[in-house]
Amino acid sequence: MFDLQGLSTEAKIGKILILVSLVLGVLGLLGIVLGFGYRALFPMSFMRGIPLFAGFLLIFSAVIKILGLIVGYMALASTELKNYNRAGILAIISSLLPPLDLIMLIGGILCIISKEAK
Repeated sequence: MFDLQGLSTEAKIGKILILVSLVLGVLGLLGIVLGFGYRALFPMSFMRGIPLFAGFLLIFSAVIKILGLIVGYMALASTELKNYNRAGILAIISSLLPPLDLIMLIGGILCIISKEAK
C-alpha cells in the first residue's frame, strides 16, 4: 500500500501528507462523535445552556467531515494507481471542505507539481 520506490520527492511527501491528514481527520471525527455522544448522554450537565441547535451543528459537521474523508481516501487511492494529477485535485477538494485542512492542501499541491502528475 505504501510503495514509495521510484517516486519523486514531491510525490513521496504529498502521499505521506495525504495519509497523515486522513489519520488526523479520523481522530477529529472521533472527537466530534464523542462530543455529540457526551451531549446526548449528559444533557443537563454544564452544556445545559446550549440549545438543541448545537446538536444539529455537531451532526452537520460530522457529515461534512465524513465527506471530506471519503474524498481524501479517493485521493490516496489515486496515488496507489499512480494517477497523481487526479490525486492532487481530489486532495485539494477534500482540504477545502470544512474544516479547512492545510496538511491535505499541501499534500495535494505537492502531488500536482510532482513529475509523475505530468
